[in-house]
Amino acid sequence: MDMSLERRTSDVTAQQTSSDELIKLICKLRWIGMEDEAEPLMRELSRRRSSANDSVVAAHAETD
Repeated sequence: MDMSLERRTSDVTAQQTSSDELIKLICKLRWIGMEDEAEPLMRELSRRRSSANDSVVAAHAETD
């Protein structure tokens, strides 16, 4: 596997894991009634998702 592809794959995995943890924290904060503390985290999550949508990923396609 190309080293740069391997690095990008691990970066995406790390970002996804980080986003998943952020979602869990937001849910916990809301559950205990800390909406004000959850709001900045929601903005951060939204920013991460919008920047992730800006990237282009080529998918392997069958040519048969």
